[in-house]
Parts: sequence; C-alpha cells; structure tokens
Amino acid sequence: MKFLRIGFVAALALALHGQAFAATAPAAPAAPKIDAKMRETGMKEAPAVLQSAGVDCTVSEAYLMGQGDGQSADGKKVKTSIYEAACGAGLGYIMIATPGGAPQTFDCLTMKDAADKAVAAKQKPGPTCVLPGNADPKQGLAPLLAKAGVTCSPVTAAHWMGSSPTDKLTLYEASCSDGNGYVITEPLAGSTKKLEATNCVKAESSVGVACTVVSKEQVEQGVIKASNGANKPACKPTKGRWVVTDPATGNDYYEVGCADGATGFMFRTSAKGEFQQAIECVQATRIAGGCTLSQADAGQTAEVDTYQKLAKQIGSDCTVTKYLSYGTEAGGPREVVEMACGNHPDGIYAMVPTGAGQTGEYFNCVRATDRGLSCKLSPMQATYAKISAQIAARGKTTCQVDGGRGIGKDTKGSDYIEVTCANGPGLVLEYSKLPQETLVSALPCAQAPIADACKIQKK
Repeated sequence: MKFLRIGFVAALALALHGQAFAATAPAAPAAPKIDAKMRETGMKEAPAVLQSAGVDCTVSEAYLMGQGDGQSADGKKVKTSIYEAACGAGLGYIMIATPGGAPQTFDCLTMKDAADKAVAAKQKPGPTCVLPGNADPKQGLAPLLAKAGVTCSPVTAAHWMGSSPTDKLTLYEASCSDGNGYVITEPLAGSTKKLEATNCVKAESSVGVACTVVSKEQVEQGVIKASNGANKPACKPTKGRWVVTDPATGNDYYEVGCADGATGFMFRTSAKGEFQQAIECVQATRIAGGCTLSQADAGQTAEVDTYQKLAKQIGSDCTVTKYLSYGTEAGGPREVVEMACGNHPDGIYAMVPTGAGQTGEYFNCVRATDRGLSCKLSPMQATYAKISAQIAARGKTTCQVDGGRGIGKDTKGSDYIEVTCANGPGLVLEYSKLPQETLVSALPCAQAPIADACKIQKK
C-alpha cells in the first residue's frame, strides 16, 4: 500500500498552484482498485481529518490512498497518510494528514484542472480524484451556488481561479445550462468573508476577476436580454455592461449601447434581476459616472439663448454654445445643467433657479464629481489646464494638474478638491462660496483643512 510516498506530497503542492510537475513526479493510477480495508480505513479516519482542516463535508465515500514517510514540525519522522473523500453533493477532496500538524486539503476540481493543464502541456499529470462520487468534480459547485442563492444545475463548465491565503478565500468559476456564469467566492476555515456567487456580468468590476468559461460576448448578450423590458424599438442593442449596485436596495444598474453608436440608455433591475425602469443617458450622469457606451454628449442648442441668460444671471462668464439639462437637483427645485462655453475650452455645471427666491451657482468639472456629476460636453483636460493656471496665478506654487476629484464642502460653504500634479506631490484646493470660481488656497495634503483629503493613487 506504499505506492504513494512523499514525492506525492510535493506533486500535490505543485498542482495546487497550477505549476508543471517535475519529471520524477509519480502519476497516480487511473483507477486504482480500492480494497475493503482501504475503504474501511478511509471511512473511519477521513471525517476527522476534514473536520480538523475546517472543511464542511458529510463524507459519503472515502479511502486511504496510501502512506509516506514525512517529517513533523519538530523534525521527527512520521507517517503521512493520504486520503480521498467524496462529500455527498459537494466538492470532494484529497487530504494529507501528518501527525502533529494541520491537514492539507486539495479539492477535486482544482486537482483535475492542474492535471488537465499538465496533459495539454505534454507533461506528466498529477493525481486526481477517482471515487465515483467525485467523477464529475464541477458538479460539486452546485451546492455552493445554491447556498449563495443561485440555481445552477447542472453546472456545464467550471474551473478553479485561485486562492488568497491572506483573506482565506478560494475562487471558482462556473457556467450554468441557462447561459449564466458566476464567480464563486468560498471562505475557507478562519475567514471573515461570506460565501458569494457573483454573476459574470459584474464579476470583473466587483470581484476583480473576469470570467473565462463565459465569454465577454455572452456577458453582453445577457445584459441586452435583460434590457428588453425597456421597450425601445428604435435602439438595436449591440453593447451592454453592468454599472453599479445600489447598496441600500440591492438594485442593479446596467447600460446598453445602440447600433448607431450615438445613443443608448441605462436600466435598473431589482436585486432578483426583475426589470424596473429605463433611464435616459442624459438623466443618468449621476449614476457611477454616467453612460460610456454611447455618445450622449452631443449637446442641445435649441434654447442656448435662455441658458446664456441664466449663466449670466448666476455670475458665470460662459458664452453658452450647447447644453445638457439633467432635470432638477436631488432634494431641491433648481435645474442641473451642463454648459459648453465658446469663450474657453472648459465647461461648467450650473444649478440654475427655476423660481423666485432661489440662488444659482456654478462650478468646474472637477468640483462636479463630488456631486455625482461628470462632464460630457468638454474634456476634463481643459478643466485641469484651467486649474493649473489658477494655482500658478496665486504665485506660491505650481502644479501641472493631471487628475482630480471633489472632496466636499465645509461649514462655510467652501468647496474642496484634491488634484494630482505631474510635476510633484498632489494638493488640496479650496474654492470660496462667492465668487464661485475663486481659488482661495492650494495646500499640500498634510496641511489639508478638511477630512478625507487625499485618496487618489498615482499610477
């Protein structure tokens, strides 16, 4: 029964990390004959090994694969036992148990992935699970998906994506017969994270890894299909993306781009994926930066004269050439309008009065970001250039601005923004409430008079 020795332990470790096996690494038998004693020993000992490793498994099948000569943590020679166990409907495992040490566990899907890669690279494959209950390892992900609230049976394709020893997490990817795919985040023993299944539509943005068993085209088609409730016959959707999830409600926002390349829209679904509302791009600028799949920045000109008068009334020197109205501000009656200016390349946002007794205001495109707004009618570089000139005009420091974000207001109504400088450390800028585009101070981050001051990481 000593056909597996310590070399097998090294092979397992290599397999876990997706590396090639050494030429001397032994290959496990394709279908070893499991005698009654091996099975009896496995069924007796494997549950305790899995429990000690913190693995939740109701053992349905198990056997002792073999033993090897190992070394304990204190340097003593010990017998290392290697088991395979099937866990009913879940993932199965190969385990290495060393007296006095924590068991090592390797799930059957990970082992099969590593073996398949070795075969594809014309190298010797490592050991894989052979028990009947582990014959199709990818189906072991179905219970994990079910626990995460996803129905996926059968699983049509799956693979191991990687592990994080720091966060004690393992990532898998699975595709389902209905065309959907998911990234599964499985917490390991001692992790503070929770089990999650993230649809491939938003996996790259929210989890940080992109699906591979479900293609980008399939992901986009899933978004397009979900947009059918918008009932927009004039739009032939060709692109789609997930935008953001509202943490308060669980509602998801998506964007669709139309075949003409110039139009598109966003739509909102419930946490269960039910279509709720279509949102025009001109009304979506405050939703995670607005639309990006269409050219919704052409602007309007029909009422230029009206907006020119309104800009002058609130103290702006902008000679309005085009505009985009985004409706009224949240919690207030004023109209939110972006304006392109013929007399300077940088545009502005204006909060223009819609009735008597209201006070208007305007601000540049960087200051707009703190209000959830993004400029569509003028390039951000133009605003960066203007801010650079404002800093230089103060005569105390210079900054070739190449990035920025709004931070917020203080109790006096002054606006604060953070900017990064191509020629040195970043700065925190203060704009006075009135006049509205007056730069009051430009201070290093360490001297910033407002909390949450410097967060932009330069690449």
